[in-house]
Amino acid sequence: MSPYLHPRGVEQPAELNRRAKFLDGWNAADHDSLAYSWGLTGVDQDGNYLWVDVFLFTLLGLGIVLLTLRFCNMFWRHTRHLAAMGNEKQAYWETNQTTWWPWLNRHLLQAPLHKKKHNASFQISSAIDNGTLPGRWHFIMLVIYVAMNLAYCLALPWSNPEHASIIAALRGRSGTLAALNLIPTVLFALRNNPLIPLLQVSYDDFNLFHRWGARICISEAIVHTVCWIHNTQAGNGWQAVADGLRDEESYTWGMVGTAAFVFLGIQAWSPFRHAFYEIFLNIHRFCVMLSFVGLYLHLERHALPQVPWMHLIFLFYGGELLMRGVYILYYNFRLKSRSSIKVEALPGEAVRLTIDLAGSWHPRPGCHVHMYMPALALWSSHPFSVAWAYPPAPSSKELTFSALEGGVPATAQQPTKQISLICRARTGLTRKMYEKACRAPNTHFSTWGFIEGPYGGHHSLDSYGTCVLFAGGVGITHQVMYLKHLIEGAANGTTATQRILLAWTVPDSECLEWVRPWMDQILRLPGRKRVLRIKLFISRPKGRVENHASSSVQMFAGRMSPDTLLEQEMASRVGAMAVTVCASGAMADSVRAATRRHLEAGSVDFIEEAFTY
Repeated sequence: MSPYLHPRGVEQPAELNRRAKFLDGWNAADHDSLAYSWGLTGVDQDGNYLWVDVFLFTLLGLGIVLLTLRFCNMFWRHTRHLAAMGNEKQAYWETNQTTWWPWLNRHLLQAPLHKKKHNASFQISSAIDNGTLPGRWHFIMLVIYVAMNLAYCLALPWSNPEHASIIAALRGRSGTLAALNLIPTVLFALRNNPLIPLLQVSYDDFNLFHRWGARICISEAIVHTVCWIHNTQAGNGWQAVADGLRDEESYTWGMVGTAAFVFLGIQAWSPFRHAFYEIFLNIHRFCVMLSFVGLYLHLERHALPQVPWMHLIFLFYGGELLMRGVYILYYNFRLKSRSSIKVEALPGEAVRLTIDLAGSWHPRPGCHVHMYMPALALWSSHPFSVAWAYPPAPSSKELTFSALEGGVPATAQQPTKQISLICRARTGLTRKMYEKACRAPNTHFSTWGFIEGPYGGHHSLDSYGTCVLFAGGVGITHQVMYLKHLIEGAANGTTATQRILLAWTVPDSECLEWVRPWMDQILRLPGRKRVLRIKLFISRPKGRVENHASSSVQMFAGRMSPDTLLEQEMASRVGAMAVTVCASGAMADSVRAATRRHLEAGSVDFIEEAFTY
């Protein structure tokens, strides 16, 4: 407990002496107004504690509801997996067992805010966008969140005849809520947020709430500061404001924190963030630390009751840095070795990154890593889906056993020390890698680098009899590992998989080279012909598109129609159906719109992978 405060925030003699020193020298007539700018004078502490409790219990209640729904959904999928794996007849699982959940899924949980636009960004120019629209469910939660903060800020003792007292109460309320909202704002920004695997909610969703939580914090910090300036200026003019900022450390650091918050809000505006993302990240991290230090010293110098909240924030932030450091050290560094990256230029302005890790890890479909390449980007990192994980070379004993059994050693679940990523050359690091690889001998070069992760990969498709995987361009990297896992699971009878459709659209046929070595391995897997069909769409063919492949691999000129593909799959589906997409915002929105039409017609789930940073 603070030495200056009782549990309910009552000022102690030492703090009162500091306030008296601050007021000393001003005219006695001005003390009443000026006093309301100091510490807890005029602050409605009982109301602050009440609304903080209401706010926390509301969030806790919402969290319990979401967690219950998620656990029920996970239990249902696990039960379906156990009942359907290896079973060619899954008629029971094809239909919805309730009517309310599919309706809720279609009209709320998977619905865009308006029409079908969700992840397609609002383009200001070819290089700058102004963000995306939240989904309908996200929008409702954001409206409730903003409304709660606004209502609590306005729940003031309006009956008090003293205007300065009401302003002081608003100062205390907005400051308290700003500090409180900073806790979830920081938590939702963490890559190692424990709620991500617990709720199986993507980092993109939490990042959306991080941005809005930050906007609320910044707005309340500004209100808090303006209220202090108003009462101080009303007490004895702008000289009192200047003297307070100069002489009182709490006010000095409070202004530093507010200025840092405001700059963060401006700098994180979508056009700036996406146009200069690497510069944005570095400046953002520095300003975040500056705002934390400013806020902590502002609270600590006046021994305010929100100081323990800052301890929790520092715990979250420090724990995040520790976890990221552990990931990096464990997978990339050994006493006599460290990770290295081979960068190869590919057709279609893309690069393949083959990373030899110092430590081993177990690959899982759908995961991604953050890649660091200090030679080209110093300490900046970029997220990329893991396109392929190479199994370890079999030992002589495994080869002998394999030959006797007439099969291949099962290495799918064994740890790997080599992974591959594919990335398009956009701007910044990806463009630098591509151009350097093009200039290098044999169009490839090697350098020191390392990864952080893995992250994601929490969505399992093992309980679905039918899986439809949509990919746009380099989004194929998210789907390749799923293909391998599901085909092997179908052959071994460990998944419910009976039908898989991969629908991949690329600008031209040269882009097929991105994943050709891995697709060749997939097409040779036992049982592949029974379950897998591939449809390739060349959106901007340079010549005539000829289909020389078998009936299970088809190539088409032009863009795909998700509606047509899903209509065909719904008519011939086996068991429950999963529809996943990793593509541009416009394509992902089209797949979402096509899937929503079938959510109430059968047991269908939609899963989207998006990096909307």
